[in-house]
Amino acid sequence: MTAPSLRVLYVTTTTYVVRYVLIHDVRGLRGRTDATIVCANGSDIRELRREGLRIIPIPIRRKLSPVTDVIAIWRVWRLLRRERFDLLHSYVPKGGFVGQLAAFLARVPHRIHSCRGLVYTSTMPHLKRWVIRLADRLTNALAHRTVFNSRADLDYSIQEGLCSRRTARYGGTGIDFEYYDPSRLPSDIRQQVREEIGVPSDAPLVLTIGRFVIEKGYRELADAAVQLRRQDSRVRFVWVAPIVAGEEDVLPDALINRPELERCVILLRSHRDLRPLYAAADVLAHPSYREGVPRVLMEAAAMGLPIVATDIPGCREVVSHTVTGLLCPPRDAGALSDALATTLHDRSGARRRAEAAAKDVRNRFDQNDVTERIWDIYTKLCHQSAR
Repeated sequence: MTAPSLRVLYVTTTTYVVRYVLIHDVRGLRGRTDATIVCANGSDIRELRREGLRIIPIPIRRKLSPVTDVIAIWRVWRLLRRERFDLLHSYVPKGGFVGQLAAFLARVPHRIHSCRGLVYTSTMPHLKRWVIRLADRLTNALAHRTVFNSRADLDYSIQEGLCSRRTARYGGTGIDFEYYDPSRLPSDIRQQVREEIGVPSDAPLVLTIGRFVIEKGYRELADAAVQLRRQDSRVRFVWVAPIVAGEEDVLPDALINRPELERCVILLRSHRDLRPLYAAADVLAHPSYREGVPRVLMEAAAMGLPIVATDIPGCREVVSHTVTGLLCPPRDAGALSDALATTLHDRSGARRRAEAAAKDVRNRFDQNDVTERIWDIYTKLCHQSAR
C-alpha cells in the first residue's frame, strides 16, 4: 500500500472549529493526505482522537494576545521544522495569522488559508480596523492560496486589498446530505423531542443555533420573542447557544431573565445531534450581523425547516428572499418578529419555501464537492511548484 501523497498540518483555534468545519475535509481526504491538526485544547479532544485524528494541542486564542500569539507561532514553527510537512492549511483568522507566519518562517513549501467569514469591515472603529486589516493582509500575503467559502467575501477582500486576485480561490461550503436527511429519523421524533424539552405539541417553536455572542443577534431575537409572545402566548424558543473559550462579546444569561421570556426560552449550551431539534421546530431564526456562509441554514433547509435569516451577504448565498426563506434587516427586532410571525401563521407558504430550499441546497452545497475542490487546489498548487 502506497503512503499518502501529502503530509498536511491544519492549524485552527478551537476543537469547535475542528468538529464542525475542518473535520469534513479531513475525513474526505483520508487516504490521500496524512493529516495532523493543531488547535487549543478542548473538552472533546479525546473523542476526536478516538476517531483516529492526530491532534496536537497548542493554545491559540481567538482574541489578540501578543505573548500567547508569539508562543503559539514559535511552537507551530518548531513542529513544522521537526516534522517537515508538505502543506499547511489554516482556518479562521487567528489560526491563519499564527499558522501562515510559522509556516513561512519554517519554509513550508505550500501554504493555504481558508477564509470562512470576514472580521474586517470598513465601518468598524479605526484602530481595530487597522489591526485586523494588517493581520488579514499579512495572512493572505503569506499564503500561496486563500480559499473563500463565500463569493461575496472573495470579491470584497479583493476590492478592499485584503487579498490578491492572483491567489484568491473560491472553495465553497457544504454539508453531508446523507446525514441531514429527515427520513433517517423516527417518525415520532418531533413529539419525542418536544416531550423531552417540555414544549407542548401545539406550541409554535422557534429554533436558533449560534454562539452566544452579540453578533449572532440574540438581543434582537429576545426583543422579537417578546413581541411574538404578545401575539401568541403559546410560542416557545430553543436557543442552542454554545460559549467558545476565549470568545469576545459573550452575552449574559440575564438576557433571558426577563419576565416575558423566562418561561418560554430554553437555553442549551450544547446539543451534539441537532437533527432532532430541526425536526421538532417550526422555523429557524438566524438573526446574525455577519456571516461567511452559515452551515446552519443549509442544515435547516436539508431537514425541511422553514428559515428566517438576516439580509446579509453570507445568508443571501443560501436563502433567496420569498423563494427559499424570508430575509429581514439585521439589528431590527421588529422586522425579525414580523418575518417569524408570517412564517408561523402562513404554514402553506412556509412549507412551499422550505421544499424549494431543500432542493436548492442539495444542488449547490454538497460537502463532497467542496472536499474535491480543496483537493484540486492542493494538487494544482503542488504541481505548479514542482515544475
